[in-house]
Amino acid sequence: MVQGQGERQSGRLGARLDGWFQDVRYSVRTLRNRPGFTVVAVLILAIGIGASTSLFSTAHSVMRQSAPFPGAERLVVALKTIEGQVSGTVSRVDYFDVREMSGSFEQLAAVANFTMDQIVTGGERPMLAQASYITWNLLPALGVRPVLGSGFGPDDEAQSRDDLILISHGFWQTHFGGMPEVIGRTLAMDGRPKTVVGVMPAGFRILFDADVWRLIHRDGPFDAQRDSHSHVLIGRLTAGTTLAQAREEAAIISRALAAQYPETNTGKGLWITDFRSYMVRSVRTSLLILMVTTVLVLVIASANVAGLLLARSEHRRMEMAMRSALGASRGRLVRQLLTESVIFTITAGMLGLGVAHLMQHALLQVLPLSELGIRSIGLNAWALGFALLLAVVTGLLVGVTPALHGTNLRPAQQLRAGTHTTEGLSGTRLRSGFVVLQIALTVVLLVGSGLLLRSLTRLTRVELGFDAENLLTAHVQIDRQIYETREARAQFFTTFLAEVEAIPGVTSAALSSRLPIRNPWQDWGIRRADQPVPPVQESFSAMVRWVSPAYFRTMGIPHVMGRDFSAVDAPGRPYAAVLSESTVRHIFSDRDPLGQRVKIGWEDREFVVVGVVADARLNAVNGAADAAAYMSSAQIGATRLQLAVRTALPPAQLVGPIEDVLRRMDSHALFARPLSMEAVLARELAGIRVMSLSSTLFAGVALLLAAIGLYGVLAYQIRRRMREFGIRLAMGATDAHVFGTVLRRGVSLIGYGVGLGVAAAYPASLLIRRVLFDTSPLDLVTYGTSIALLILVAIAACTIPASRAMRVNIVEVLRLE
Repeated sequence: MVQGQGERQSGRLGARLDGWFQDVRYSVRTLRNRPGFTVVAVLILAIGIGASTSLFSTAHSVMRQSAPFPGAERLVVALKTIEGQVSGTVSRVDYFDVREMSGSFEQLAAVANFTMDQIVTGGERPMLAQASYITWNLLPALGVRPVLGSGFGPDDEAQSRDDLILISHGFWQTHFGGMPEVIGRTLAMDGRPKTVVGVMPAGFRILFDADVWRLIHRDGPFDAQRDSHSHVLIGRLTAGTTLAQAREEAAIISRALAAQYPETNTGKGLWITDFRSYMVRSVRTSLLILMVTTVLVLVIASANVAGLLLARSEHRRMEMAMRSALGASRGRLVRQLLTESVIFTITAGMLGLGVAHLMQHALLQVLPLSELGIRSIGLNAWALGFALLLAVVTGLLVGVTPALHGTNLRPAQQLRAGTHTTEGLSGTRLRSGFVVLQIALTVVLLVGSGLLLRSLTRLTRVELGFDAENLLTAHVQIDRQIYETREARAQFFTTFLAEVEAIPGVTSAALSSRLPIRNPWQDWGIRRADQPVPPVQESFSAMVRWVSPAYFRTMGIPHVMGRDFSAVDAPGRPYAAVLSESTVRHIFSDRDPLGQRVKIGWEDREFVVVGVVADARLNAVNGAADAAAYMSSAQIGATRLQLAVRTALPPAQLVGPIEDVLRRMDSHALFARPLSMEAVLARELAGIRVMSLSSTLFAGVALLLAAIGLYGVLAYQIRRRMREFGIRLAMGATDAHVFGTVLRRGVSLIGYGVGLGVAAAYPASLLIRRVLFDTSPLDLVTYGTSIALLILVAIAACTIPASRAMRVNIVEVLRLE
């Protein structure tokens, strides 16, 4: 009996499988017999599925690679707050106090929020290395060990060791040839010997790419004061400690430090967040915008295909009626139609993988993924699975409504009616609803892309405060061991600039510790010399730059009053400063700034204000002009400076001659990373530029799909109403009347769609407000342009079927009747 029951179950399973295989074979044959419909539907869905798969793959890579450390869920990041508002990095001095007073962390480490260019000598040519600064316990906090040697230790911190370094896997390969005997080897960095104690794993990075890591200890190497802040804190919570508990403890410690050091810590606190959220902060908004965009495109594509299927189901009602009359149940018919839709969506998914692969390269340009250490994005097994799942789900969603509608019939009535059937009211409403949805979502995409394009246009026209045309920039560095005194270093750079200006095609040349946009930030407190140090929440900061004479002329920064730096501002002479206008307004609002004295940073030295220049955007194109304080580079004896050369030739043509000058003067000097300022600005705007173009491309695809959907609805209705129009024309109706009847139907759909789209566009545009520049989310010009473009295209899509309605052959229609 059991055996018989098993055989019956096996037989039912086999019959079910045979039924499914029969559905598949019939579906393939049906789709093959209608190649036009199949190709259009597959291509439309391939775009949506491919774009969505690409974004899923990118998001998966970001989430997986942004925290590639064991137990990453217990890693946190801490930053400084002022009066409860997140205000950036933490003081080194505060860090050591917090570490000692806290019990919430297994390890609490610190990383400098910048890397430093350092010259490495000893090979055929000097090379530039990126140095990052970390505390000894960063690697234990992250759960990472060097592949060779060891990391820093607590004894190294206690002894303030400054002669030890960790090197990256890439630096080990290029500088030491990957030899295992590298541990204990010494190399010269900025003329000082450094001993290699460990080699980090391939691909390791934390916050920045780096070639070497140096030790942060209690005595340095920077942030000697509590009101100097340059460190990001990274901690691993103890087992059982929650983020809320760590925040509560941080608040208690901050209050204790404020009570102990009221001059620098009043109002200062710590903001703690999980490590993964902090790492993806730079790509979160961009990724979200692109994901929403692709989802909208997929919905529009699905609605378009659903409309096509609905129209096709009307044509197949006779077929469905015949099969129903022969005994097929409605469930069997629905299953057949759903199988067809799933088959062509799976085909679309396979083509979509090709679309996704092509999009990967664009996404690497759109999103600042290099900041997360992501150099490539692949379509892994997760992406393939997502594409398959999305294809199946899309097939079911776009097929279910047409399948239910196409099988909702009375076989006898349908067979008696024959070919003289008209589309039911429910079918008309469904197809019209799909078109209205497409138009509404297209309005949202057009408005969003229009806002991004408007922001990009304004960014490219923004007044920078300096002239970026025909300006070459590069990094120049000399060895401190060779040029031991400030006077020697100042003399070298003075001679170097004179030699560069003698090159044909060079208009002027200058040096600066940092160049606008290319080397942002480094803000220090600045105050009048006769004022005491203010509390941290009341202090005023300006971007500090050490520059050579002719810097402002070379950069095209207008001089307002006073003089420029000159040979008079040499080592041993009174320290001179040139302030920007906004700095002067804040410090000397009640007096003439020239001849006044200021203190900059934390040293007691006083600077005499000798000039005032206009404000310029030093940190970002999309930011405000920055308050700045400029000092003479000769007076501090800098060894690493940024070169700016104003040229009458294309900047790239001067790279070789300038490098030859430097080599002739000193074969150990370093000339690195030459780049035109226009290229610097292009790189700065690359993200919003490609995002704008990508969103515009998606909006264009959506507009085309909406136009196709509107055209399809009207064309189908005309075919179904051909007999009606023929009779109307035979009874005296004019061509204009028939044209207007069709056009009014199209305009009504456009009106409904535009109305819904405008209502949805504003809340949707709030999503991108953080990346907009000088553009309101409710920019009326953008809304008006987007709506006008859509209406123009939609009216064009209506005109073609409306014109066809006027060309009805009355004789043939009446003959058929």
